[in-house]
Amino acid sequence: MAAMPNVKMPDADQVTARPRRRVRALLLHVFRVALFCVVIFLIHDQHRWYIAQQTGEAHNAITLERVQQHFPKADSLSDWQPAHGGRNVLSADGVNLGFVIQTSPTSDSIVGFSGPTNTMIAFDMNNRIIGIDVLTSGDTKEHLADVLASESFMHAFDEMTWDQASERTDIDAVSGATLTSLAIAEGVTYRLGGADPPPRFPDLPELADAKEIFPDAAKLEPDTTQHETEDDHERIWRVLDGEGNLLGTLYRTTPAADQIIGYQGPTDTLIAIGLDGKVQGIAIHRSYDNPKYVGWIQQEFGFLVLFNNLTLSELANFNAKEVEGVSGATMTSKAIARGVVAAAKAYEVAANRKPGQEQTTSASALASIRFRARDVGTIIVIVVALLIAFTPLKKQRALRIVFQLVLIVYLGLINGDMVSQSLLVGWSQSGVPYRFAPGIILLVAAALLVPIFSKKQLYCHELCPHGALQELIKNRLPLRKRFNKELPRRFIHTLEMVPALLLLWVVIVAMGHLPFSLVGIEPFDAYIVRIAGWATITVAVVGLIASLFVPMAYCRFGCPTGALLKSLRFNGASDRFHKRDAAALLAVAVAVFMRFSQVSL
Repeated sequence: MAAMPNVKMPDADQVTARPRRRVRALLLHVFRVALFCVVIFLIHDQHRWYIAQQTGEAHNAITLERVQQHFPKADSLSDWQPAHGGRNVLSADGVNLGFVIQTSPTSDSIVGFSGPTNTMIAFDMNNRIIGIDVLTSGDTKEHLADVLASESFMHAFDEMTWDQASERTDIDAVSGATLTSLAIAEGVTYRLGGADPPPRFPDLPELADAKEIFPDAAKLEPDTTQHETEDDHERIWRVLDGEGNLLGTLYRTTPAADQIIGYQGPTDTLIAIGLDGKVQGIAIHRSYDNPKYVGWIQQEFGFLVLFNNLTLSELANFNAKEVEGVSGATMTSKAIARGVVAAAKAYEVAANRKPGQEQTTSASALASIRFRARDVGTIIVIVVALLIAFTPLKKQRALRIVFQLVLIVYLGLINGDMVSQSLLVGWSQSGVPYRFAPGIILLVAAALLVPIFSKKQLYCHELCPHGALQELIKNRLPLRKRFNKELPRRFIHTLEMVPALLLLWVVIVAMGHLPFSLVGIEPFDAYIVRIAGWATITVAVVGLIASLFVPMAYCRFGCPTGALLKSLRFNGASDRFHKRDAAALLAVAVAVFMRFSQVSL
């Protein structure tokens, strides 16, 4: 009789432990993803609160004494509330009596006789207006006094709901102060979501404006192919030469920039787009700002070509805060820069809507997504990366090297499509620009979702241009192995904590709205040479030099984005609580503390 082979059977404890480990791993994985989602929510919620405070404090003319004229029992005012953009009115025992809002800055574009007026609107708990009060006004004292003395006008909105007041268009003007009273009424209506106010810059562009950028311009004609309403063709103008050939297009910043005030008022700027679809320059059409300051800007060639060679889409995503401004006319020039970007964003939104159609459904929103050549290219790169990661193609060394070069050149140097902390924080705060950047959105989605639902670290291993460059240069130095072995273990453990500390710093910066550029802690913007700063270039160069001695040095010891994606990865060690989990809990605790203690550093 043949002897039975000696097969070691697993004991009962081992059999029982395996399902328990799977369940524990799944629960911990869900816990980690939940922590990430909580941080995203807190950053977004804190940003809404922060914007409400900034908007309110910039025009903070509401005082308790003013409010008590409408709420005699008022004892205090809450913080600025994102829900309605005003402040709740509280009694001495903390009971909510109603709320007050102000028309500024929403209605600042509505000018009466000589300036805008900031009006307070008081609502009771039934969402009905119980009174209005003029807080500040740029109009003349005489005209304003006539308005304030008119009982019928000052109580014209009483007892109306928010919606009813937003639709009121038949308020009688005050005799002798017609422009002032109409501007106040229009400001109230517009602040509550009513119809757009009359145009701030009604006069049309002139040929002389176009000649500043297109010297051969001989004729201007409205572009009737790019508009949603009957008035929109007056905002976009075709520039033609003497033979009727198209030279370019002028985009006006009004009305998108009408609420952006410089030193004394807004400016209507012309954005000139050439036949190649890129900005050729800007020209000031009309301005309510100080004429001397406007003149200085018109003579500053460096400012007028600041946005050159950007597409309208790139201009819409330009960070206007980085513009230093023209010396001596800083406020005016910065306002013009902000207006140019705001207008570009408005034109991008308009270009994605059909005439007369509001995008209110998910289907119509998806239909408005604009896929450009660069987006298609990025999507192709993502698909190839998925094939390499999940098929035997990953064993083809030659293919992998070619693909890494594609990542570095196309995804990095040409497109600049990379996942970074500054990108994730920006989207967390202000939302995802799904209409204008589908390629980078799918890249971020792949980077986040693939490690969550699989054991693959897709972005870091297959899609990151900086990771690809590090992999290409590793093992190139003969002393590399010796140098790597001689690194003290404690020193390595200390360096491995750097990405987690950087992630904590990212949370603090995002929640506290610190004046610190998160771009500078990562090397990715160094691939976009035209905008790269010294901080990001330094991180990129130092990281690559270190990678010559220690393989993937930056990925291991310096990349917060890689650390974040690693924490979301579902792998064989997911059933254990790691140091990075403790760091994630600390980050959440800091975010919760800063949100609910309303910390803004």
